[in-house]
Amino acid sequence: MRSRWSAAAWLAAVLLAAVNLRPAIASVPPIVDAVRASLGLSGSAAGVLTSVPVVCMGLFAPAAAWAAVRWGTGRTMALALALLTVATAVRPLLGVGLLYVATVLAGVAIAVGGALMPALVRARFPERVGPVTGLYTTALISGALIGAGGTEPLRTALGGSWRVALAIWAVPAALALVVWLVVRPASASRQPAATARVAGWSPWRDRGAWMVTLYMGSQSLLYYAPLAWLAARYTELGWSAAEAGGLLALFSATQVVAALVAPALARRDPRPAIVVGLLLAIVSLGLIGVAPLAAPAVWAGVLGVGVGANFSLALTVVGQIAPTPADTPRASGMAFFVGYLLAAVGPVAVGFLHDLTGDFRVPYLALVVFGLVTIVFGVLAGSSVPDRRADGDAGERRAEAGGDAHSRVG
Repeated sequence: MRSRWSAAAWLAAVLLAAVNLRPAIASVPPIVDAVRASLGLSGSAAGVLTSVPVVCMGLFAPAAAWAAVRWGTGRTMALALALLTVATAVRPLLGVGLLYVATVLAGVAIAVGGALMPALVRARFPERVGPVTGLYTTALISGALIGAGGTEPLRTALGGSWRVALAIWAVPAALALVVWLVVRPASASRQPAATARVAGWSPWRDRGAWMVTLYMGSQSLLYYAPLAWLAARYTELGWSAAEAGGLLALFSATQVVAALVAPALARRDPRPAIVVGLLLAIVSLGLIGVAPLAAPAVWAGVLGVGVGANFSLALTVVGQIAPTPADTPRASGMAFFVGYLLAAVGPVAVGFLHDLTGDFRVPYLALVVFGLVTIVFGVLAGSSVPDRRADGDAGERRAEAGGDAHSRVG
C-alpha cells in the first residue's frame, strides 16, 4: 500500500511539474499588445518574447544530461522548477532588460525540466512508460492551454495589469516546486535502485537515437507549422479573426485527448499508432490545402488528433531509446536540441512558400510531402526501441555487476 501511495505521489509531482513547463511561454501572446504599448516594443521585439523560450528548449536541452550527472535528476528538476519560479515572478517587474533576461532564464528552466521528464518517467515507472508519458504530455498541452486561455481573464480581473498577469504564473510553479521537494525525498528510500550509465554510449553515435531525434523534430514541425499558419489560412479566405481562432482552439483541444490515449494504445509496438496518427495529420493538412472550406472544423480537429498523438508517442520513444534510465537525459537532450531546431524551420518555410506562391495551397501540400518522410522516421524510430531496450537490459546487468558503472541518477 505504501508503495502505491509513493508511486501516486511521484506521479502527481511529475504531472504538476509538467503542467508548469508551458504557461511561461503561452501566457505572453494573449496580452502581447498590452506589453508592447506599455514598453514601446516593436512587433519583432515583442515576438522574441515568445520565440526565445522555444529556441532555448532546443539549445539548452543537452544541459539536462550534464546537470543530471552532477546533481541527479531529482535535484536537477527541483533546480529547474526553482529557476522557473523566480524567472516568471521577476520578468515583468522592472524594465525591458530584465524582461528579456528572465525570459531566457525561464526558457533554460523549461528546456532542462522538459529534457528530464523522459528519464524521470522511465526510472520511476519502467513498466508503464507509455501511459505515464501520455499523462505528462497531456499535462504539458493542458498547461499551454491554461496559460493561453487564462492570462487575459486574469489581467482583466487584476485591474488590467499585464505585469501581475504574467508574474502570477509563478504561483503554480512555486507549488510544483514545493510538492517536488516534499515528494522526492520522502520517496527516495522506496525508489527503485538508480541505474548506472553504460560507459561509452552516446546518442550522437547511435543510429536508433538519430531516428528518434529526426522523428521528434519532424513531427514537431508538423505541429508548429499549422500552429503558426492555420488561422491565417482561413482569415485569407475571408473568415474573421475570432472564427479562425476558434479553429485553432479546436486544433489544440483535440491534441489533449489524443496525447493521453495514444501511448496507452501503443504499449507493445508504437509503430501502428505512429503511422495512423501521421496519416490523420497528413490527410488533414492536404484537405486544408486543397479543400479548406469543405469541413474546416473536421480538418482542424483531426489534425489535432494526429499531431497530439505523435507528440506523446515521440516522447515515449525518446524515453525508451537509451540503454539505461541514467542515459536517458543524454538521449532526450539530443532529441530536443536537434528536434526543436528542426521544428523551428516549419513556420518560416510555410511563410516563405506563401510569399513565393501567394497562396497557402502549395505550403500545405509541401507539409503533406514532409509528413510522408516523417512516417519513415517514425517507423524507424519505433523499430529501434525494442532493440535498445534489449540492449539496456544487458547494460543494466553489467552495471549491477559493477562492470561499467560510473555515475548514478539521484
